[in-house]
Amino acid sequence: MPGKLTQDGERRIALRRYAPKTRTGCVTCKIRRVKCDENKPNCDRCTSTGRKCDGYAHSEVAAATDSTQLVLGTPQYALTLDNSSDSLERKSFQFFRTWTVPCVSGYFQDPLWDRLLLQLSQSDGAIKHAVMALGALHEQRHTRLAKDDGLALSVVPLGTDFAMAQYAKALHGLQSLLQSEKMPLDVVIACCLVLTHFEAMRESFVPAIVHLENAISILQSKTAFDARNIDPSLVRALMCMDIQGATYLNSRIPGLSMYTAASDSVLPTTLHDVQQARDLVNAWTSRMYHFIRIDADNQKFGERLGDVPLEVFARSQQLTQIFASLDQLLTDYMHKPTLRLSTKEQHGLGVLRVRVKFNKILSACSVYAECTMYDAYQDDFDDMLSICTYIMSSDEAEKRLISVSLDEGLVHPLFFVATHCRDHHIRHRALTALRRLTRPRTIWHAEAMYRTAQLCIEMEENLCGKTSPSYDDIPEWQRIHSSGFEGWQLSKVEPNVTAHFRFRPNGPDGEWMSVTKRIEWGAEVPDGVAELYADIERNNALQGSGSSIVTFKWCGFHKMFA
Repeated sequence: MPGKLTQDGERRIALRRYAPKTRTGCVTCKIRRVKCDENKPNCDRCTSTGRKCDGYAHSEVAAATDSTQLVLGTPQYALTLDNSSDSLERKSFQFFRTWTVPCVSGYFQDPLWDRLLLQLSQSDGAIKHAVMALGALHEQRHTRLAKDDGLALSVVPLGTDFAMAQYAKALHGLQSLLQSEKMPLDVVIACCLVLTHFEAMRESFVPAIVHLENAISILQSKTAFDARNIDPSLVRALMCMDIQGATYLNSRIPGLSMYTAASDSVLPTTLHDVQQARDLVNAWTSRMYHFIRIDADNQKFGERLGDVPLEVFARSQQLTQIFASLDQLLTDYMHKPTLRLSTKEQHGLGVLRVRVKFNKILSACSVYAECTMYDAYQDDFDDMLSICTYIMSSDEAEKRLISVSLDEGLVHPLFFVATHCRDHHIRHRALTALRRLTRPRTIWHAEAMYRTAQLCIEMEENLCGKTSPSYDDIPEWQRIHSSGFEGWQLSKVEPNVTAHFRFRPNGPDGEWMSVTKRIEWGAEVPDGVAELYADIERNNALQGSGSSIVTFKWCGFHKMFA
């Protein structure tokens, strides 16, 4: 029996001294199970013994959460609209909460869609109408195009008139917020994000980009704002959309490339959670696109080649090494023996690894005019394809293609492998996987990207004259340097896009040659799709001159993937 005997022969129990536990210490001290002195940025308990202090992983998140709750002052969850809403509004809101939120969130849990928007919709009319517009449009698409999925509703879907009416109310509410003396930054940016997804679901990408640019401008105009007054999930979501805009529009410079935490500039020795991994990848991806659009593209597509400034070349190599290190960090994190991840989180980390491998290839080849530079990364192309096919084998990835998601998904990486890898077997496997994502229920640009990639492969391989060419069989002068597509008419039963391809038939020092090809696929259009887009186009035409809704006839991506 534990304890000590006293002089009287009694046994005294030695009790452990109680001390309250703290959750604000550094990661290193927590692992060592010692008390941390909590000095910032590195605690003296670690540095005085020669150890590396891994920082305070959860303190910033906790502080942000506390400040968010103080700023918002709203209930923890909002499940239904108030009694003043009619049945159609409650129906569209319920569909948004049940079906739209998981689809838009993608492979990651995101408090913006899981919590914040549901809260703000209870207190702000602009958010409420924007949420109902997106939910109604998604429900209409869901019921018309997924009748055989087992998820289709037994009721008649909401018409496009209701969705457009709610969209107009959201725009008027947003305009009132912008004109108010004390503009609520959280509400304005959240409303812009929802409206961006609404236009993206309609595949009206020009107004979607306009909403995104407005949100970025508002955030940047508040040069002296207190970061505690805006939810971190809003900035993360805005950066995700900013990255996708720069990915699909090869002339667009990301607007938030410098809007990152100082801690993101130095890579950690280990990753602590999925959110940290996602933030690091997004921060460096945004910086990479800023470098490519400002400096590298001038070297790669300019008239004078070979005169790459030393600082531009050094930045290219630095970014390449950073993404190689991020790839290793993600690999080490996924193979931790004590790590417990859900299937959705595993797929999300897989998407991040694909993004990092793509960034490494793009950074390394960004300043070179020769397409043969991509041949050195055959193993990375194969790894990207293997990760994508693994995710597709255990997840119905095509069901996530209802809109622009917060993660980039698999369409863009597969397109990149198919068009930039010249190995016949790898690129055709990527094309087959991309074809699997082009179901009738998915978005139009997935189909256009598949057909553009297919035409790109055919043009290159037909020129070399071999059935199964390797990258050695396709010379530089036969390779397509950039491919993309633009525009289609949504009201047409036979949708079409115009694909653009650029060659340098006289080598890297020669002139550019452009080839344009019209691609149509009207025979495969289901009735539900034609009806859906005919309704959208009809409602656009019915908008009066006094309406705040701007109708953009041009839709699609312009000169993608240089």
